[in-house]
Amino acid sequence: MNFFHLKRTFKLPVTLNWILGGGFVSVLFSILKFSNTEGLEKVSYSELILFLVVNAVTAIPLNYQLANGRWNLQKWMKISFYVWHIPMLLFNAWLMVQVPDFMVVMLTALYASYLAPFGMMERRYFILGALIYSFSLFLFYFTGIAGTSPIRLSDRTLVIFFFIFVLTILLYFYWMSIASGFLKSQSSKVQKLLRSSRKDKRKLSEERKTIEELMAQLNKSFQIIKKDLLTAKRIQKIMLPSGFEHYSDLDIRAEYIPRDEVGGDFYDITRINEGVYRLFLADATGHGVQGALITMAIKVGYEFLKNSGKRPGEILEILNSEFIEKFKSLNLYYTCILVDLDLNKGVLRYSSAGHPEQVLIQNSEFLTLPNTGRMIGLSPASIYKDKILKIHSEDRLLLFSDGLFEEPNLNKEFYGEKRLYNVLNKEKGKSSRELVDSILNDLATFTNGNVYQDDLTVISLRISKVPSAG
Repeated sequence: MNFFHLKRTFKLPVTLNWILGGGFVSVLFSILKFSNTEGLEKVSYSELILFLVVNAVTAIPLNYQLANGRWNLQKWMKISFYVWHIPMLLFNAWLMVQVPDFMVVMLTALYASYLAPFGMMERRYFILGALIYSFSLFLFYFTGIAGTSPIRLSDRTLVIFFFIFVLTILLYFYWMSIASGFLKSQSSKVQKLLRSSRKDKRKLSEERKTIEELMAQLNKSFQIIKKDLLTAKRIQKIMLPSGFEHYSDLDIRAEYIPRDEVGGDFYDITRINEGVYRLFLADATGHGVQGALITMAIKVGYEFLKNSGKRPGEILEILNSEFIEKFKSLNLYYTCILVDLDLNKGVLRYSSAGHPEQVLIQNSEFLTLPNTGRMIGLSPASIYKDKILKIHSEDRLLLFSDGLFEEPNLNKEFYGEKRLYNVLNKEKGKSSRELVDSILNDLATFTNGNVYQDDLTVISLRISKVPSAG
């Protein structure tokens, strides 16, 4: 017997499973018997030692033949079933009759004996094992061969228990046969795939190297794009106005939250003259880089017009005409609203191009600013009318992009104007900064803190003082 193969034999999981399993049963019952446990009077130490010896003497030679490669799995499984499994089944059945109080231990030992070759054993071995085990139990219980009092057919309760127990064993073996067959088929598929993979190992290695090179190039490109987007984000932030927080006659807070690094919203707040202000808010179609590029074009066009002295509707008509002339082949559009505040005259004049209805709050009354024309970019013949409203001290104007109304929650419900009006009612006495913060906090609660689905701009403006008419 070769020492190397013997060493491999003991390293096989099936060898340890059989020997340790048999040893556990023998040692356990020996300890229980030594402790004078009730029910073990008919079991002798010699029988337990014999079980341990037979278990080891049969397991080691069988698995040695498997370890040294003389037997294939099919031959080893067939011989080990008759030489090892059947004796273990008979001993388990005998022990079950002798010590019925330890049925759980017996079933565990029975399960362990089949566990080692579980994925290799054919269904017929499980069926044959179930029949042998059931027949052994019948023989031992009803004949008294095992030295116990035989069960008579007149012992109705015991007979019913016996047949239920045997039926359970048969179902258990049947389930194991199905599971084993499934594992065997899967193992066969895995082995086939492994053989195929070995043939393609060199090819896979080359492909993996190519993929790694491509991933490195993609990562490098991604870092460049990320750097460019960060630069674009800073540029877009610089494009937005600043310094309006210091206007003495207006309390203003503007907040812009792009969905991606850059976005498609743009706003501008300009003081034209003392007490005269112009506010512009645009929302381009698309998000990310596309939206950001459109906002650049919007800003360029608006910068040439915002100080022209033209009325809001005229400016929107010029923006529409120039935008269509430059981008008519790209099918690009945007909505916007342009608001002129003349605090000296107490007048608000605005024009809106397809933009959502904005909100003017006067004495706790909500007035809407509906659009006065179509989206920019739809038709060169679009006309944009102006609308004029009177304004007073402490009036509040709220401008926003459609990303506010159209943010969904987990139930696919939109934030909507009703929820916005509830916040405005509750927080109407607060400063513009506090009001915007309240709206954004309520929106975050509504969306459960998820990333916004659209770019979002919110501008709150409160008029500090309007001179009395005279």
